[in-house]
Amino acid sequence: MMISGVGMFMQFFSLYDLYAQWETSGVFDFLLPILLIFSIIFGILTTTKVLGDNRGISFVIAATAALMAMRLQIVSDFFALLLPGLGIGIAVIVVVLVMAGLFMSNGNISDWMPTFFWGGLVIGLIVVIVTLNSFAWLGSVWWQQNWVSIVWIVVIIAVIAPFFTERKKPEEIGQRNALYKLPVDALRGP
Repeated sequence: MMISGVGMFMQFFSLYDLYAQWETSGVFDFLLPILLIFSIIFGILTTTKVLGDNRGISFVIAATAALMAMRLQIVSDFFALLLPGLGIGIAVIVVVLVMAGLFMSNGNISDWMPTFFWGGLVIGLIVVIVTLNSFAWLGSVWWQQNWVSIVWIVVIIAVIAPFFTERKKPEEIGQRNALYKLPVDALRGP
């Protein structure tokens, strides 16, 4: 008889319902942003030891900053727009990494690292700009009149920048490649 009671409970339990309950109770709008802000500030304070080794002081400062930040609805709205975009950006990076894995080996992985860095930076900037644009912070008349010029300046800098970098010697490339080992190549052995 007890098993049928559990079955009745499981029959009506849904993750969608749980998500909806969390949504209406403020978990996503209040609790999770507070935890995120708190953990980032606490991590920075304890890692850098700016305030010494006293974790209690770091805890109080991080908790106070997180609670004070959540006083305004705009912080919750910002996280509600930023984090889904960040999830999409990370999914794009993972797909690019998987596809690039077809062409990478221990011999050329260091050549791919700048591509991943700059690609991740561009995706991150796109997510931040789209999020800020949702608040109409970038919707001023100045941005509307000059955005094409700014894009062209960024493109020109991106095209010219490689000409100002020094080409690595084969020994330096070998040393740098030794730092990065692909898991697949590690399984194959030397």
